[in-house]
Amino acid sequence: MKDIKSVDLHEPATFFECEDSQLPHGMAFDHLSQALRHAANVPLSRRHSSAKIVTRSGAQYSWEEINVLHDHLRATDSKA
Repeated sequence: MKDIKSVDLHEPATFFECEDSQLPHGMAFDHLSQALRHAANVPLSRRHSSAKIVTRSGAQYSWEEINVLHDHLRATDSKA
């Protein structure tokens, strides 16, 4: 992942929640920040290792990166 401060949280993004044996099911969001918040609220029992967020520019984020970005987003929100 590139520097966390250079990630465009306003870029359109799609959250793909799928199991390896299924076709990916994507939910589109106007902003990466919305996709991060949605992903963070997926119950642990429904989180599949193959889930990811893909931005319009092609950046892809796995669960580990989603969690880091969501923590950054929450910290930024709490400062506002």
